[in-house]
Amino acid sequence: MIAAGLLVFGLVVAAGLWPRWRLRRVEQQHRLAIDDAFAEVADVLIVVLGAGSSLTEGIWWLAERGPEETRSAFASVIDRASAGQPLTVALSGVSDDLGSAYRPMVAALTATIRDGAPTSSLLLRLGDEARAVRRRQNERRARSVPVQMLFPLVCCSLPAVIVGTVLPLVLIGVDRL
Repeated sequence: MIAAGLLVFGLVVAAGLWPRWRLRRVEQQHRLAIDDAFAEVADVLIVVLGAGSSLTEGIWWLAERGPEETRSAFASVIDRASAGQPLTVALSGVSDDLGSAYRPMVAALTATIRDGAPTSSLLLRLGDEARAVRRRQNERRARSVPVQMLFPLVCCSLPAVIVGTVLPLVLIGVDRL
């Protein structure tokens, strides 16, 4: 009776915490997708600026054809710049919308606007660093897969092996005795 009560209590607590856990998980996956898209954003800017386009056109390309996770942030930059806000001020909202991973890129683009500083080498280096970070994260996730597979393997496969192979041998052995 007490075990059933504890089981019901545990199920109620789990059901209450499930939506919060799921929301946190979705937000974490969205944040990872935005951070993963940084290298592609840097590559698009390198190509567009290297082709002789202006920075405004590069931001337009990101808003229209950039990674799906970052399009809205760059579209808001275009909207704010079209409304009369200086491009340097409008760009500062990108790091607020997309996170701290985009701050070095925003600083480089702001320096380009203000001082005319070249950005291609800096964007190339930032993209390489972002790819290296993504590669390390993927390697860390790959190393954790065997540990995550251990529980289902032990709880699902091992009983099946025991029932399918060991139990018949034990029954045959007991029958012969």
